[in-house]
Amino acid sequence: MKVLLMSLNSKFIHTNLAIQSLKKYYETYHKIQSITLDVVEYTINNDMDRVLRDISKGGYTHIFASAYIWNIELLSVLFTNFSKINQLTKIIFGGPEVTYNATEQLEKHPFLNAIIFGEGEQIFGELLENIATYGDLEGFNLTKGIAYRDTETTIKCNAAMPLIEPLDRIPFPYENLLPFKNRIIYYESMRGCPYSCSYCLSSASQGVRYLGFERVKADLMFFIQQNLDQVKFVDRTFNAVKSHALPILKFLIENDNGITNFHFEITATQLDADYFNVLKNARPGLFQFEIGVQTTYQPTMFAIHRPIEFEKLKKVCRTLLEMGGLHIHLDLIAGLPFETFERFLKSFDDVYEIGPDQLQLGFLKILKGTLLSQEVEKHGYKIRVEAPYEVLCNHYISFDALTTLKDIESLVEYYSNSGKFKHSLVYLMKKSMLTPSGFFLEMRDYYNRNAYFSSPIGTFRLYEIFYDYYVSIYGDSDLFKDLLKVDYHYSRLKGQRDLFNYVEIPNFNNKRIELLKDLDFVTLNFGCQTTETGKHLLKNVAFITLKYDIISLIKNGYRETQELTASQLSVIMFDYMDANQVKMVGIEMDRFL
Repeated sequence: MKVLLMSLNSKFIHTNLAIQSLKKYYETYHKIQSITLDVVEYTINNDMDRVLRDISKGGYTHIFASAYIWNIELLSVLFTNFSKINQLTKIIFGGPEVTYNATEQLEKHPFLNAIIFGEGEQIFGELLENIATYGDLEGFNLTKGIAYRDTETTIKCNAAMPLIEPLDRIPFPYENLLPFKNRIIYYESMRGCPYSCSYCLSSASQGVRYLGFERVKADLMFFIQQNLDQVKFVDRTFNAVKSHALPILKFLIENDNGITNFHFEITATQLDADYFNVLKNARPGLFQFEIGVQTTYQPTMFAIHRPIEFEKLKKVCRTLLEMGGLHIHLDLIAGLPFETFERFLKSFDDVYEIGPDQLQLGFLKILKGTLLSQEVEKHGYKIRVEAPYEVLCNHYISFDALTTLKDIESLVEYYSNSGKFKHSLVYLMKKSMLTPSGFFLEMRDYYNRNAYFSSPIGTFRLYEIFYDYYVSIYGDSDLFKDLLKVDYHYSRLKGQRDLFNYVEIPNFNNKRIELLKDLDFVTLNFGCQTTETGKHLLKNVAFITLKYDIISLIKNGYRETQELTASQLSVIMFDYMDANQVKMVGIEMDRFL
């Protein structure tokens, strides 16, 4: 037997934890000498003709593919074509997109021989062992967690495989991380979710299981020693149990390598003083917290089985943000039951005003196996026929309204979530005196009038459009140009641009180097003494001249200041030494005179 275990990931930077876990479980408990197992991670951006050629020349007797909403359409086309040139290879799908309607998927896709439904590791291992021993049909028949094509017209569905207990039986899936260099590594310390949100697939699972703390420590230490860029926990609610989550956070702080970032999905209202006392010791950039708010409208909260204390959530989020160095990502979902366009804008305003580092504006998808999939008629949902089955409209919000929200989503990504307009955006929103939703709706109108949504926009073009938008309301402004110039460099972007003001200071370049040779200056601004030359430091810093004292403007809550004269220019140094944050330092002008 020659077996291929494959995936089509959504992006190259992503990895597929599922197939790596299946491989490792098989090798630990079921490895059979007569079976060769290959594991390949493709992406949906690969040339599908190339993928077809690869799997065709592989000589595989069995191909197992991991199916999700983002790849099911491509997988269907890929294996429909494959089956036309190869009728001997058995095709088996697994994953969330086929788990909850396995029989229907077999009826829909003639190329499929079987489907693994449920938790896959034990099923995969036993299936390979049974096929190697008894052949394909009997192997399918003997394995729990399998739906299969018994004959051309008959489909059978076996009993479900019990969940793996204890969870520690599942081995650590990673041995060699070299193939995943510069990619996001996914990890789970638990399975299941204690909540039953009606739109989420986790509501279809029962119970929560955890890895033991000693096992988790060993796994995480491996990641830390590898100096990975990011490890993303896929735990549905990482902090559901305090005795599990808090020791992990403390361990990561105590063993921080200064490089690796860890991402968690958490419930903010579960955080308390014990968490805050631990988190205050975290290095800036060590942790990212993704917090699902989804809505602030109580009738909607109850309809989706997700009642939260929003005021408590808001207080916790602001406490986390005030600590500094913790990246806070808040989520909203448009299209939920009972939430109209106007009421969603209120939810948007409520969450935006918390001031998260990112606000993700998502759109409801009706997923198979969720509670909400059983209430489609009740709420009048019209759903796209293709994956990911996004909502087109319902009784409460129209397609046109959702289209408007998609435009707002784009603008939030451009100007807020990107972090490239950190100061100019705050200044302009304060100046406009509009609500956050009102501001983005007004900007949406400007974009539509100029047809900017109709084509891709480069990074610097966003700065030009933002300035033009400002001018369309308030007229030309050197102050706003300076704010954009500060944001440009704060975002680690370099190079002169026609949009910005440039004022020459005699011998400016030489004086920058002299300043960076000043040991007192370096000690004060870089936190330690150094023997690095000024020219070397210049590679990691940038100096800009401004017509306005922007640092004072920021400190004064973005209240406008008087324009400085030519002899009172403002100079800012940007320190890029720390990969996780940029330091912005105002330099006294007498250092350049």
